[in-house]
Amino acid sequence: MRRIVLALTLLLTALSAAGRQRVRDLEIELYLLPSGGVVFHERWDLDTGNDITEWYLVRGNLGDIEVFNLRVFEKGQEFTDTGEWDVDRTLSQKAGKSGIVHKTNGVELCWGVGSHGDHVFDVYYSMVNALKSLNDYDMLHLQLVSDGLSSPPEHVKVTIEAQDTPLDTLNARIWMFGCEGTSAFEDGKVVLESTEPLRTDDSVIALLRLDKGIVTPLSVQERDFQEALDQALVGASFADDEEGDPIADGIATFFALLFMYLIFVRPIIKVFTNERKQAKRRRSSILGTTDIKKVSWFRDIPMGKDLGMADLALNDIGEEREGNNLALSVIIRLVHKGFLKPSREMQGSLELAFTGKDPTGLDPIERAFYQMLQDAAGEDKTLQDKEFSDYARRYQRKVGKWADDARDTSRAQMEKAGWYRDRKYTDSGKQEVRNVAGLWNFLNTFTLSKERETADAVLWKEYLVYAALFGIADKVATQLKDIDPKFFKEVFNYDVSTLPSLLSAGRSLSRAVQIASIASTYRPSSSSSYSGRSRSGYGGRSSRGGGGGFSGGGRGGGGR
Repeated sequence: MRRIVLALTLLLTALSAAGRQRVRDLEIELYLLPSGGVVFHERWDLDTGNDITEWYLVRGNLGDIEVFNLRVFEKGQEFTDTGEWDVDRTLSQKAGKSGIVHKTNGVELCWGVGSHGDHVFDVYYSMVNALKSLNDYDMLHLQLVSDGLSSPPEHVKVTIEAQDTPLDTLNARIWMFGCEGTSAFEDGKVVLESTEPLRTDDSVIALLRLDKGIVTPLSVQERDFQEALDQALVGASFADDEEGDPIADGIATFFALLFMYLIFVRPIIKVFTNERKQAKRRRSSILGTTDIKKVSWFRDIPMGKDLGMADLALNDIGEEREGNNLALSVIIRLVHKGFLKPSREMQGSLELAFTGKDPTGLDPIERAFYQMLQDAAGEDKTLQDKEFSDYARRYQRKVGKWADDARDTSRAQMEKAGWYRDRKYTDSGKQEVRNVAGLWNFLNTFTLSKERETADAVLWKEYLVYAALFGIADKVATQLKDIDPKFFKEVFNYDVSTLPSLLSAGRSLSRAVQIASIASTYRPSSSSSYSGRSRSGYGGRSSRGGGGGFSGGGRGGGGR
């Protein structure tokens, strides 16, 4: 009797399984367009089971997003678009056809399965206004796989690609919510992948942060990205938050990140993107020319001697420079203002001694950097070779945050001065940027030794500071060496032979800042805990919870 019962049980189980829907695999590719739209390609590998006539996707909570241009293929054959879809048609009437059901809260993308059993459908559609332009970044926050599907996928892989720019940790951050999975940057793309079969209440939600300039979304939201991130992180718990030592992990990865950037990413960006074209258009609208060498000379110090604003202005007109030149220029200025003093050279390395001068009068950017240098120097008040590099590795978040804060502070100062408004330069702001470009042109093309009789000591010192900011410090330093050594020491308070070592030491410090800003996982706000890579957006494990505030999704879908 037991054998009969067991046989019947196995038979019923097999029959039940044969009639159930099953999504074996789901691959989703997103192609980000410059205007902020997204083209989707979804490949559904599934067994329809025995009871359904169609498959459908729920796309709700759209706001200003519009979904259109649905196209469905099977084995290379395109389905007929019927326009508004009739869900009450029969299996045969829906075969080879697709359409959209429009509802008050969104749409349903539908197509007929044609027959019961195994199918692989390729589905294409587009979304307008899927990407959002925020105050500080651009953002994609979509639910890509709905919860409550009639048959949750056993495996999901999502690939996100920008049309003109490879995506990596230098220009983007990614968070994944809704299921057990991983997120990563691979070969210029974002890759999200589940690590176990999805459950009924699981979903796939992607939150992508993009630096300005990769896309130009038409949909604008007047808020900062941090607001969206804080909302998404409510209820989130990443496995990486409790695994590993973030300091040791940072030390192990920053060299790889820097190597990848220098050897692979930057050359690819230069060759395959239209970044330069965009920069030329932006430069022309501000400077009146695409050639910075045609800007009239400016011999004074622009933007009220604010290095942060000048650095931001150069970035806005697309002037390419190496490393974190802002840090280098601040170091030179601290020496010239008497806060640091070249102490002694040992085995080719220059030590910088703190003079004890009160830093209260420094601007916020300079004062914050001065404090980090002082902390790195320790009790002997002398910054020795590699001390700051070691400090930057230990405190990546803090050092990396300085670079981001400098940008934000400078933009706020521009707006306060009336030079920047509504994400554009005002007429007076354009003139200030032209002054920055004019000083660059002057320092880059003029023979400084001819200016010895007309430039005062303060101006000479600032010329070298801004040459460091512009990335032409070596060229200006070469000219300064031709000046009478006695005159040089009277102006700079150190020997001309010390200048190369000072620039070398400054570059070492600025490289440490650059590496920290790339590899840091600092905490953006006090409302959330950012101890792991996942929370910082560099990739890692996903969170089953969280993801709130997304667009384009809803509950349900699958077979019916």
